[in-house]
Amino acid sequence: MDFYAAVRERMEARHGPLGERLRNALTAVLDSGAIAPGESLPSEREMAEALAVSRSTLRQGLKELAQQGIIATRPGAGTVVIGRIPKALSQLSGFTEDMRQRGLEPTSRVLECSIGRVGADAAFRTGLPLGSPILTLVRLRLAGGEAIALERAVVPVEAVGADYDGSGSLYERMDARHARPHRVLQSLSATEADEALAAHLGIRPGAAVLEVSQLGYGLSGTVVEDAMTWYRGDRYKYVGEIRG
Repeated sequence: MDFYAAVRERMEARHGPLGERLRNALTAVLDSGAIAPGESLPSEREMAEALAVSRSTLRQGLKELAQQGIIATRPGAGTVVIGRIPKALSQLSGFTEDMRQRGLEPTSRVLECSIGRVGADAAFRTGLPLGSPILTLVRLRLAGGEAIALERAVVPVEAVGADYDGSGSLYERMDARHARPHRVLQSLSATEADEALAAHLGIRPGAAVLEVSQLGYGLSGTVVEDAMTWYRGDRYKYVGEIRG
């Protein structure tokens, strides 16, 4: 099914104002990958004619998609599909690997990188020995220069080395020391960005974010990562496969 047919089908299957049906249909079809990220949308005139809507209605719908981060206007390329970044639930991978697979350049802005000791709460949650040395790393994660997530990770110092400054991939650093997680427990919840988080991610306070809590276990069964990450809800989505 081509792009226009898919949008028209979804519009016809919905009820409500035309503009709302158009926006929802475009969002769903673009999320499905009908037009690949990085590719340009057809012109407004062509889209309006093919979808039998006015250019003002289409323009408003595209404006709302741009506000959601699904599309963006780029000089010389017109309106380009950005799309939400998929994260596979069935695959153990880090942010750097995920972005590279999408053809995006991953970068980080280190907000904190400090060495301390495991306290009572952390020892109870992770099973790490009380008082053992840990590194706390807080980073703003960016893709193509755009803020995508805020991450707070706590790892044993021996898993990364005391000289690790937070630059580069955490998992690649752990790989080099044979300390990468081999099993991960995650919990996901939808929440709203407070003012501090919104400022870091460049979104409005109260905007939807995906909060992911993660415990990573090494080959020996001990915890090698205790992390909490807040992803922009308009730029990230989790996907998985379930077989019966």
